[in-house]
Amino acid sequence: MKGALTCNPLMAISPEMVDRIRQAVDIVDIIGSYVPLKRAGASYKALSPFNKEKSPSFYVNPQRQIFKCFSSGHGGDVFKFLMLYESLDFPTAVRRLAEKAGIPLEEERTGDYQKAAARKQKLLALHQDIALYWRDLLLHDERAKVARDYMHHREIPLSWVKDFGLGFAPESWDDTIQWAKKKDYSEAMLLEAGLAKRQEDSGRAYDFFRGRLVFNIEDEQGQVIAFSARLMDKEAKAAKYINSPDSPLFSKSKVLFGFHRAKRAILDAGAVVVCEGQIDVLRCHASGILHAVAPLGTAFTEEHAKQIKRFTQRVILCLDADRAGQQAADRVTKIFLEGMEGMERMVQSDLGVEVVRLPAGHDPDSIIMQEGVEAFKSYLAKPMQYVDFLLDRLMEKEDAGTASGKRKVIEAAAAFLTQIPNQSYRAQILQQAAARLQISQEVLESEVTRNFKPAKFKSNSAASFRNRDNEEPKAEKLKVLEVHPLVADLIQVCLSHNGGIPEIQKVLSPEWVMNLAGAGLLQRMMELYNDEVWSDQSSIYRYLEPEEQNYLTGLDTAGLQDMELAKVMPIAKRACVRLHLDWIRNRLLVLSQLRNQPELNSAQKAEILAEERQLYKLKNSLTAST
Repeated sequence: MKGALTCNPLMAISPEMVDRIRQAVDIVDIIGSYVPLKRAGASYKALSPFNKEKSPSFYVNPQRQIFKCFSSGHGGDVFKFLMLYESLDFPTAVRRLAEKAGIPLEEERTGDYQKAAARKQKLLALHQDIALYWRDLLLHDERAKVARDYMHHREIPLSWVKDFGLGFAPESWDDTIQWAKKKDYSEAMLLEAGLAKRQEDSGRAYDFFRGRLVFNIEDEQGQVIAFSARLMDKEAKAAKYINSPDSPLFSKSKVLFGFHRAKRAILDAGAVVVCEGQIDVLRCHASGILHAVAPLGTAFTEEHAKQIKRFTQRVILCLDADRAGQQAADRVTKIFLEGMEGMERMVQSDLGVEVVRLPAGHDPDSIIMQEGVEAFKSYLAKPMQYVDFLLDRLMEKEDAGTASGKRKVIEAAAAFLTQIPNQSYRAQILQQAAARLQISQEVLESEVTRNFKPAKFKSNSAASFRNRDNEEPKAEKLKVLEVHPLVADLIQVCLSHNGGIPEIQKVLSPEWVMNLAGAGLLQRMMELYNDEVWSDQSSIYRYLEPEEQNYLTGLDTAGLQDMELAKVMPIAKRACVRLHLDWIRNRLLVLSQLRNQPELNSAQKAEILAEERQLYKLKNSLTAST
């Protein structure tokens, strides 16, 4: 059956489990945690989370457990909403809701998995508790005065402490360890979480974070999974920032600082601003620039790029205007544009990388504080294409006024171009580069072809990407489903009273609707009923195409639902009769054309005439009954 979850090789979640999860959560509660809903009769309404609008056109129906956004056309069940709003694939949406409902999935029922899950929950609790402890220290403890003074100097308001999750780790070798003992957290757990380390010579454990301003690192659900800590003494020789080491909860190659707060704003803005430091990100967020994130350090990975690609194709690098920042920009862009096997959809997209060049000695934080947020926004509004930034850097490094210097610049530009797999995007960048270098496109293109081989990309997952359960629905890619009016009548009856489907199937011949718009949706609805997977309206949406979901959620079946089945069935039967009549008329036209074919013999013509007489008789009978 089309869309059956058990056919999907990428997930082992049965339809029964999906139904159980869907029934365990309330769509109003789930959507209400993302969008402010207001009661509107039997439904709830809000401004569309997918389109900008002034009047609410987004509705949630608690009875049908569906949503409908009339401004964008999207609609569906709770899984569909999460996929659209969070830009998730279907398996991830199922797992996310299973976690909210406290329902273990099939593969999570093994003893080993449950032990690991329990360990993870304990680690999450540890991180949450230590974050609160450090927060309270920063706000109230005398030992944290140095951190409060630093915040005052940097004009960081105390409101950030609770708004963004800041704290203070005291200058002590065992303050965290002693706190953990009182909270019944073992030393082994502190070591596993990276909150403590062990001395090589003595084997004694000591606090990892000491005398630093601490920033919570959170996952996409907003759970604290690690920490980043800043040294406040400029004269100290230790690293300015340190991050939690990798743990069962955290891998810095997969996490972007501030991403859980920024992801919706990234969708709305159509771009992500990549800063270099945590304070830069928080200053942006506090100033209303919500689509800012930062890698934890300057190491930007393929996982970071993949994470961002779920939400936007436009990346604005906004890094410190110094040598380190420029080198970081090179590394970040290299990760985005280098060959990444297994990331077919990413590398074949037109990924736009742009750079904001701030004045020397400034970063986003200092610009906002010294020149104001509008000044910083003006920089963001005028980023330069990365190829221009790259060529500027190359020309600064090499003497482009000499033949050898220009040659080196051209070679470096050609090397950069070979890293762009998308042909149309590469052609666009090549044109820009050739214009800047004042050479013909043919010369630059020949340099690319002669000296470098474009990166090759393996693709062995085309089938899985075509699977609807793993696609990430995008609000801007809406396809409207066309439905024949009589087919629409039958769909409404089936949707409001699926118990009438057997009776409809008795009087409806599939050939009557075979070529009509919407026939595929009607047929699928009947198949789902026959296969006993249709428990209520929202249970069928995951088996349907996105445009079919959008169509069904836009139907108003309240009137039909209030009627008894016996009173609704005449509507369906009348639609079937009219469909039969339309089919007869079309068949008679076909027979008339066949009968006039000169190559027919008398027996064939007689057969056609006999069928015509039967059809006319049936047509008159049906017309009299309507």
